[in-house]
Amino acid sequence: MADTAMGEVFKLRCELAGHEQDVRGVASCEDGRLVSCSRDTTVRTWTPTGSTTFESAVLMGHEHFVSCVAVMPPSPSLPSGAILSGGNDRTISGQCVVAPVVNVWVEGNLAASLKGHTLTVCGLSSDKAGRVYSASWDKTAMVWDLSSMSSVGKLEGHEQAVWSVLPLEDGGLVTASADKTCKLWRDGKCVHTYVGHTDCVRSLALFPGVGFVSCGNDGSVRLWAVSGECLLAKQISDNFLYCVAVLPTMEVAASGEDKTCKIVRDGDVVATLQHPGSVWSVACTPEGDIVTGCADGVTRVFTRDAGRAADAEAVQVYEARLASQTTSSQQIGGVDLATLPGEEALLEAGKKDGATIIIKKGGKAHVYSWNAGEHKWDALGTVADGPGEGGGGGKTLFN
Repeated sequence: MADTAMGEVFKLRCELAGHEQDVRGVASCEDGRLVSCSRDTTVRTWTPTGSTTFESAVLMGHEHFVSCVAVMPPSPSLPSGAILSGGNDRTISGQCVVAPVVNVWVEGNLAASLKGHTLTVCGLSSDKAGRVYSASWDKTAMVWDLSSMSSVGKLEGHEQAVWSVLPLEDGGLVTASADKTCKLWRDGKCVHTYVGHTDCVRSLALFPGVGFVSCGNDGSVRLWAVSGECLLAKQISDNFLYCVAVLPTMEVAASGEDKTCKIVRDGDVVATLQHPGSVWSVACTPEGDIVTGCADGVTRVFTRDAGRAADAEAVQVYEARLASQTTSSQQIGGVDLATLPGEEALLEAGKKDGATIIIKKGGKAHVYSWNAGEHKWDALGTVADGPGEGGGGGKTLFN
């Protein structure tokens, strides 16, 4: 990946609360607005009113939980662009953007409901020509023309659910599936199958000038040339990775079940952004900020720009949420309090960013993660007996 000198470490910019359940998808608009969707059946737009403040508007149009969102740039068919959302009510809701007026979203005006999939719509993307691409648990991807608001193609060939769909720079289309493969499509036909992942492939992102990036349940991030060569394979987690995005710096952001969003540069994890719950989705803004959607119902924005960083009070609230989370001992294979080191263990630096340690303090087992950017241990919470929520699916969470 690109050898680019980076600036400051990522710091919290803001926490956007409003959804009542998990934030399953996030997206970024060119004009600075953000979009999020949730299990609570709503889509929200977030319009910046300051460097760390946003105003929210709710879009109603789904009957059940919303699993994905995407932003379509302006096109001949929709000069103002569109926001797209998909869910398990088996329709895609297209909301026309009348920028910069946000009250159109408050009124919930629907431009179209595109019907055709038979199971949950779990992935969306679009191109500058005005076409929309959808991925579904029904093992297909569909192509939609918004000038006619109709389907113009269905891609069939995967053996399991199609989780993600991505248009390429050269006009091709890539799909990612639970059958552990990615497929390249041209003119509606599969012309290549990318093999390498050992579990469900969950997300795709364009890597300009090279090809695309994928991540999946095997905990790996892979960089592919369109021709088929795997240029990089990096195991960055022992848990599922749910979403991947590429920053303007050509770094890769990958989020997952281990409650983090990791930043990968040249194959190395250079930063780990901690969250109170599983991180279902990640997106990047044109300025290089990172937007995440978390299982705790909060959309978060992280930035390298000190001028947009959250104030001390907001950071304190964020850190308190991290510290108050409870981690199940089942997730880490059980903990013997008597064998744990004391607080003196925190005087030694971690071996790598995101490395974890469990110490004994106040009669409890406390989990910390090494923050290489700020050279300090961040508190993640305490270890409790019994099963927990948002865990590692039977895998080891801390190591």
